[in-house]
Amino acid sequence: MVESRIDTFLHVSQVDNGSALAAPLFQRKFGAAPPTQGHHFLAFHRDAEGLLRVLGYTHFTPFGDIMLGGGACTDERVLRRMSAPERSVLAEAGGAYFVLLRYAMGWLSERCDAMFGYCGDIRAEAVDIRAGFEKTSHPHLLVHFHKPMHEVLQRALIAKAAAIGPF
Repeated sequence: MVESRIDTFLHVSQVDNGSALAAPLFQRKFGAAPPTQGHHFLAFHRDAEGLLRVLGYTHFTPFGDIMLGGGACTDERVLRRMSAPERSVLAEAGGAYFVLLRYAMGWLSERCDAMFGYCGDIRAEAVDIRAGFEKTSHPHLLVHFHKPMHEVLQRALIAKAAAIGPF
């Protein structure tokens, strides 16, 4: 079973004040500091000596009854340091970003009515869709409705997220 094997080397968690842990990776990927507010999700790789390294990061900001996701990044240097069997197990599980995103989605599901992503990267979008997000009629705006709701409310939440613009 992939989950039991992956647990030996990968730890995924929501981390209060996680921006400090994510800062070096986020700065390298985006050229800016990560957000300080909201919910920070990190994936840590545990190496053979027990040292934890940040493998991935994503962030969700509450906006009323919805969550706005962004800032997802993976550290390819940590991936390269992983053993071939670890990389194989991680790939079998869907990859670092997929595992991290599915964890975040589960953690957030009781805290909002919908989750949104604003994605311009084709590879990240493919992972988002595999994880359960859907495209909207708005360019780059993705949504995940994790509980039943009337389609009028769905359209209203999509309009709300679209009105924000890129996030």
